[in-house]
Amino acid sequence: MIQGINLIPDEIRRRKRTGQKRPLIISLLVVYVLVLGMVYFYQKSGVNSRLGRAERMIRERDELAANNVKYKEVIERVNTIQKKEADIKKRLEVIDALLKSRIYWSEILRSMTQIIPEGVWLRSLSTYDLQKGAGKGVRFTGTAFSNSKIAEFIFAMENSRYFGNVILDYSQKRTFQDRDLYDFEVTADLKK
Repeated sequence: MIQGINLIPDEIRRRKRTGQKRPLIISLLVVYVLVLGMVYFYQKSGVNSRLGRAERMIRERDELAANNVKYKEVIERVNTIQKKEADIKKRLEVIDALLKSRIYWSEILRSMTQIIPEGVWLRSLSTYDLQKGAGKGVRFTGTAFSNSKIAEFIFAMENSRYFGNVILDYSQKRTFQDRDLYDFEVTADLKK
């Protein structure tokens, strides 16, 4: 078989080829524009979603900052209350220490009225600090009808729950209206 001879001039053939390429180029341009449009809308939706997320994060940050201010106020209140509580505890400890070292004179004097035997009178009562802060001591001066009454008084003090280390400092006889009286001084440590 013989192949056909193309008698169409080259110019017409070129125009025909370019005419065939035009729809292809136009369709490629349309596809290209469509793809660019899709990419544009995809990018725009991605940017919008990121902007929305950024706005949500900003709102959350602002809420957290507002809550942080509230929490700081609450924390400051709690710290103030804790400081007050610590101050109150210190005061209570001081009060407890004072109450522990406190001498209940009403109880001591009430017990003294029970242990003083008949025939003994107290003229004075004084206190003094024992050496090295070991507590308090008490000094009694008084008068009795006899030394045996003084001994009863000392014995009663030794058996009392309030006194320890009871010592007779002196006993001195004197006469008053033809009667013998005995002046005395007794010291004792107060028990805790």
